[in-house]
Amino acid sequence: MSKLLDQYTSLKKNNKETIYLIKVGIFYNIFNEDADILSREIGLKITPLGPNIYKCGFPYSQIQKYTALLDQKNIKYQIIDNNYKEEKIKNNEDYFKNMELKKIVEQILNIDFNNITFKDSFEKLEEIQRELKKIYNIF
Repeated sequence: MSKLLDQYTSLKKNNKETIYLIKVGIFYNIFNEDADILSREIGLKITPLGPNIYKCGFPYSQIQKYTALLDQKNIKYQIIDNNYKEEKIKNNEDYFKNMELKKIVEQILNIDFNNITFKDSFEKLEEIQRELKKIYNIF
């Protein structure tokens, strides 16, 4: 946890006005002052971690729901995902597209080519194509 808190402290030194959503496993965690703000503004529950350290958060699967709430309230935030290959997440739209692309890649990797019919393979490819068109707004 100390690495995360060091990262959070460093980020806050550079930009006190931004709320940092730090991805840890399957959750996004928000610490200390940022947790106070999100608890007050969108009702996230605060959990104490130790003296002068506390957090709130939400599941990875709910990122779009909570970022929409933050956008509605004009709260400036930045997503920090230490597993993301880019140095810094450039914008949320690209981050969300990347999440969806990872899901498609997982689908492809989980296909058992030894036990799938040609028809099922074709239908799976059509499904993946529809998902990709949706991600990239291609009609």
